[in-house]
Amino acid sequence: MKVSLLSIYPDVQSFGLRTISSCLKREGHDVDLFFLTREFRERYEEKTMNDLIRLTKDSDLVGISLMSNFWDNAIQITRKIKENYNIPVVWGGTHPTVRPDECLDHADMVCIGESEEAMVELTRKMQKGEYYYDVKGMGFKTNEKKINNGHRPLPGSEGSMFKSLDEIPYPDYDYKSHYTLNVTDFVLNKNDGSIAKMNINNLASYNDIYMTQPTRGCPFACTFCVNNATLAMYPHQKPIRKRSVDHIINELLWVKKNLPYIGKIKFDDDAFFLHSLDDIEDFSKKYKEKIKLPLMITGATPSTLKRNKLAVLVDAGLTEMRMGIQTAGERTKVLYKRPHSNEEVENAVVMVNDYKNKVKAYYDIILDSPWDTEGDAIETLMFLSKLPTPYKLNLFSLLFYPGTDLYRKAKKDGIVKDDINDIYRKHYHGCRPTYLNDLHFLLNDYVAIDVGISPKIMSLLVNKKLRELKISQILYRILKTSLTFFKIIRSLQEISKDLLKGNWSKVFGQMKKWFLRKKARIKYEISLGLKKLTGSSNRAGISVADDNNMGS
Repeated sequence: MKVSLLSIYPDVQSFGLRTISSCLKREGHDVDLFFLTREFRERYEEKTMNDLIRLTKDSDLVGISLMSNFWDNAIQITRKIKENYNIPVVWGGTHPTVRPDECLDHADMVCIGESEEAMVELTRKMQKGEYYYDVKGMGFKTNEKKINNGHRPLPGSEGSMFKSLDEIPYPDYDYKSHYTLNVTDFVLNKNDGSIAKMNINNLASYNDIYMTQPTRGCPFACTFCVNNATLAMYPHQKPIRKRSVDHIINELLWVKKNLPYIGKIKFDDDAFFLHSLDDIEDFSKKYKEKIKLPLMITGATPSTLKRNKLAVLVDAGLTEMRMGIQTAGERTKVLYKRPHSNEEVENAVVMVNDYKNKVKAYYDIILDSPWDTEGDAIETLMFLSKLPTPYKLNLFSLLFYPGTDLYRKAKKDGIVKDDINDIYRKHYHGCRPTYLNDLHFLLNDYVAIDVGISPKIMSLLVNKKLRELKISQILYRILKTSLTFFKIIRSLQEISKDLLKGNWSKVFGQMKKWFLRKKARIKYEISLGLKKLTGSSNRAGISVADDNNMGS
């Protein structure tokens, strides 16, 4: 049968959807993958919708993957398909997993949980003309009645069709059966709204990073995270499932052979450091010998990050890693169910900093908790100012995603009144413009260039009395103004080091990147100016302002 799978995220990584595509292709189905790259606040152009309708007309099933923030765009596409065809539409991803009934107001079917096995069973039954409303791990809408069949065993666990994650095929990167928005400007990543066949060039235009997942699951149940909901769904199953070292290495060997533009490997993984030391040593040895590409690992935690594991990974080629700190406020850590003490976090940061000449470190911080006091935010700022530099902060605004403990608390406390406008249409990077938030961003600017803001200066910036006298704000503006000077000094120092080492190619490469970014910025500002003059917009379709009934 013919299946069309749609990714509506800003990038083309889509690990889950690509893996489902591979599973369906192995079953013998004809699968087209569409990467309709778009930020969730932007609706699709009419041209995009018309092209999509033309290209999916022969499909027997259309699948859309979505997180909560992509609610509006999933509805826009589903409506367009339903207006033209009687093709069943299935939604999958984190949002349908925690909100299946809500999604069945729009989709014909939903996948609940990790969906490879459910989609295989569904398409088998559909192709044979069999009754399929009993497929576990799915929900259905039929004759205005909603059916929820609950979830099925996790892939790679007992009772699953896939006894091991090694039995699941690698993500589908056969771009000859893929489509994407037609890119007209690779520097600005602009498109004309039309959908074109994907090729190696437009695939490479998004980035040179290959993302995969050596493990699935997370050992923690932080109250703000979707894992908080999924762990509760599988109380009697081990949440962490691991692929074998050889399975991972063979995937990356395929990538090197078939995707020559790839320059970096990314493990988007919450539990990689739970691998045994023996496994990590085995992986590192083979990675260093056979893959030889820079490696980035996300999902490290202060309790799972160990020096012996880190050392062998750095030797193998680890160049970037990301760890969740979230907060240093003791009250907030209890609220978030973060099990790590500040001492554990600091020890982990110091450990990573020992490799600062080889590894870039990124640390996640959550702002805007409505239950935080100023004291809680100041506690985090003071803690961060004491950490060794350089590092970078990923600063997030707290959103209350459905299914989580914090969502239930926010509803109970009257903080969330309208899920669609209070959650789905907000961005997790949309931090509020408060003075203490500004300090987090200022600190990030300084620690990223290995200068930092000392605890003494930070204490002056957050001092309540000095803030009342506006002295702190003056100091803030001085630091903000001085930032450009420090950046220039650090850049000159780095260039000098490279010149002394004879790294001319690196120097010219950095200059070229700077020139391209500057050129792109100028072109973007010119295009914005022209739009303001003409009052035109290249966006069409459903707008947030025009459609207030999308979630009802």
